[in-house]
Amino acid sequence: MNIILIGAGRIGSAVAFCLAKAGHDMTVVARGARFDTLSREGAIMTVDGQRMPVKVLETLDPSVPYDLAIVTVPEHQVASLLPALSVCNASTILLMFNTFQGIEPYQAAIGIERFAFGFPNMTAFLVDQRLRFRVDGPGMVTTLTHPALAALFKDAGMPSEVEHDMDAYLRSHVAFVVPTFLAALLTWKRATSLTWAEARQLDAAWVEGFELVRSLGHTLRPRLIGTLAGMPSLLRTGLLWLLSRTRPIKDLGEFGPMETRALIDGMAAAAAGNIPHLLTLRP
Repeated sequence: MNIILIGAGRIGSAVAFCLAKAGHDMTVVARGARFDTLSREGAIMTVDGQRMPVKVLETLDPSVPYDLAIVTVPEHQVASLLPALSVCNASTILLMFNTFQGIEPYQAAIGIERFAFGFPNMTAFLVDQRLRFRVDGPGMVTTLTHPALAALFKDAGMPSEVEHDMDAYLRSHVAFVVPTFLAALLTWKRATSLTWAEARQLDAAWVEGFELVRSLGHTLRPRLIGTLAGMPSLLRTGLLWLLSRTRPIKDLGEFGPMETRALIDGMAAAAAGNIPHLLTLRP
C-alpha cells in the first residue's frame, strides 16, 4: 500500500516503522527537529541500530493519491489538519489519538465512506531522535473500527482487534489514562514517587472518570477497565502507588501537561463541569 502518516512522533514513528518493515511504501509528515533528523537519515532509526527507510514531508499535499492516510498527532493539533484531510486524495483516513468527545465530529468532517478510527496501544519513546518501542507486549492490542485495517496492522506485527463501540472504548480509555498521566506529571522531575495521599486523590479521579463514562450510557471497555473500576478503592490506590515507581510511568511525564489538560477539559465539557477531583488535579 501507498501510505502517508501525519505525526511522526514516538507513536507515529513506531506505526510507520512496522508498516514500512511489512513492505508498505511509507511517507511521513514531521516538523522541527524530527523532520530534520528523518530528512537527513532518510529512515526511522531505532536505539538498537535498525533502519527503516521512509519518505519525509513537512506538510500533506492533498492532491497526492494515497491508499491510506494515518493521523497520529494529539487531538489538540487535529483541528488545523481537518481542512486538508477533508479534501485529500486518500482512499481511507485513519485517525489515532486520545479523545473524549467521540468520533462523530471527525467522521462528519472527513466523510463516513472513508473514515476510520483507531487507538495504538503500544509503548514508544524517542531517545535522541532514535526510536525505542514495543508493540506486542502484554495487553498491547491496537483497537480499530475496520476489520481490513486490523488485518493490515496484524500483518505488520501489531496485535489488533476490531471495536464496534469506539466511543465507549475511547472514553473508557481516557478515564483510565488521565490519572496515569497525572501520576507521571507529579513524579517525573522528582526523586520520590507518589505519596499514599496523592495515590488516593488519583483513585478518586479514576472513580469520577469511570462514573462519567457510565453516565453517558456506556459500558466500560475493554473488560480490563471494567474490572479495574470494580476493584476496592484500597487495591486501586495501591496499584497507582506501585505504578508511580516504574520507569515507564515516570517517563510519560516528559511529554508535558498539554494533552492531559485537553483530555480533562473534554471530560468537563461532557460532564457540565461536574468532575471536581479531576478539575482540582488539572495541571
